[in-house]
Amino acid sequence: MVTATIQQDILDWLAECLGHDYTRARVTPSGAGCINQTYAVQRTGLPSVFIKVGQSDQLPMYQQEQRGLALLRQCETIRVPEVYGAENLESCALLALEFIQLAPLRSVAEPTFGRALAQLHSITVNAYGLDHNNFIGRSHQINDWHSDWWTFFCEKRLRPQRMLAQMKGMRSGLLTDLERLMAVVPAALSDHTPPASLLHGDLWSGNMAVDENGTPTLFDPAVYYGDGETDLAMSRMFGGPGAGFYQAYHEIQPLQEGHELRRSLYDLYHWLNHFNLFGVGYLGQVELTLGALLREMD
Repeated sequence: MVTATIQQDILDWLAECLGHDYTRARVTPSGAGCINQTYAVQRTGLPSVFIKVGQSDQLPMYQQEQRGLALLRQCETIRVPEVYGAENLESCALLALEFIQLAPLRSVAEPTFGRALAQLHSITVNAYGLDHNNFIGRSHQINDWHSDWWTFFCEKRLRPQRMLAQMKGMRSGLLTDLERLMAVVPAALSDHTPPASLLHGDLWSGNMAVDENGTPTLFDPAVYYGDGETDLAMSRMFGGPGAGFYQAYHEIQPLQEGHELRRSLYDLYHWLNHFNLFGVGYLGQVELTLGALLREMD
C-alpha cells in the first residue's frame, strides 16, 4: 500500500499531467500484481486513471510498456488503454493509464477476440525483432532484428534465459540440454518460416479481457515481431480461452502443420522466464518441456 506522501505525490503529478484537480480523488487498490502495486484514481467528473506504482528502477519497464501499447494500438479491432505518462517521482516510479472497466473473457466473446488477435497478427514487417529492447515481466527481452526466425528465437529468446538460469543455479545437465536444443532447432524446424507478425508477447489469460462494450482489450504487453503461434501458445499456458477463440483465429490465420511441437518450444521460453523470475516451482515444467522437445528433435 502506498503511503500518504506517495499518494499525494501521485495526485499532484496527475493534476500537472492531465490538467485536472485530483486533490480529492479516491485512490483504491485495483487487483494484485507480483511486480507492481496498482490503483484506480477516481473523482466524479474527471477521467478515471489506472496507476502502476513501483520502485524507481522500474521506470524503464513502464517506458517500454508505454511504447508497446502504442504499437498494439495499430490494430483497430482491439482496445488498448491510452497512456497518460510514465514518470519517476522522488518516492516511486509510476505508469498512468486510461482506466477501463474490464470483464473476464467469456465464451460468447471468444470468437470476436480470436478474430481480433488474428488481425493483430496480420500486421507484419520484413524481419523478426523490434527497434528497441523491452521486458517480459522483470526480465530483459532482447529484440535485435534478424532475418531468420529460428536463429532469432534461439539467440534472443532461449539463450538469454539460459544465461539467467545459470546465474540462478540451474543444474549443469539442464543447461547442457538447453544448448543441445538450441543447436538442433534451426535445422530441424527450417521448413517453418512464419511472417514477422506484431505480437502481444505475454498473452496469458490475465492479460486478455473485454471492456464494458465487449470489445477485446489487451494490456501488459512485451511486444515484438515474430511467429503468431507464440501468442497462441502463451494463451494456453495458464488456462486460456475456449475452442471458439481458436476456431475464429484460424479462420483468418490457418493452422500450420507441426504446431504442437512449436507450441512446446514457445512454452519453454516462458517456463524458463518463470523459473528465473519466481524460482524452483517452475523447474519441473522446464524439465518436462525440455525433455520432450529433445526426444522429439535430437
